[in-house]
Amino acid sequence: MVIGLIGMAGIGKSRWATRLAEAGFRALHCDDLIAARLRTIYNVDTVTVYDIGRWMGFPYEASYAERERIYLACEHAVMEDVADQIVGEENIVIDTTGSIVYLDATLLERIKRRTTMVYLADDADLRVRLLEEYLSRPRPIVWNGLYQPRPGEPSATTLARCYPQLVRTRAALYQQISDIVIAPQRHRSALVTVADFLAMIDVRT
Repeated sequence: MVIGLIGMAGIGKSRWATRLAEAGFRALHCDDLIAARLRTIYNVDTVTVYDIGRWMGFPYEASYAERERIYLACEHAVMEDVADQIVGEENIVIDTTGSIVYLDATLLERIKRRTTMVYLADDADLRVRLLEEYLSRPRPIVWNGLYQPRPGEPSATTLARCYPQLVRTRAALYQQISDIVIAPQRHRSALVTVADFLAMIDVRT
């Protein structure tokens, strides 16, 4: 079985990928692979996802647009490699980035054909928390043109105003490519075991 975990940055994809790895799956953590590519090709001091977030910065910063472009190029290259690996009968979990929905359509379809795409959904309360976490300790977020400041508007105000639109847009895209949607009350519950998680997938596939 190949499982692709999709959803917003900070939703819990890496946590579930780690738990599945402990149960015997091979985990492909895409943020780690992107960090390595940024180090080797662009000489960026990136090891963790937070290093990438620090490097990419916020969308109101002058360097952001170019770094967003570089990040997406790295993500595309990483996902090409991932697509080559997800063959055969091995149990694999792909811890994708939140921006997987912006991949080239042909590559995305190639990955989707070989993968059960599991969307870890959010809700209104969780969106508030994800924004707070992004502001305090940013992960890399691709805004894809959805950061739209108004004249004289403080950057923090623009972020708070535009983030919900980003999440709504992403949610619709995640839904389009997902095979299974797991509500936050389930995937964020401490009571849900790996066996429970896999049962949710097996029942619906």
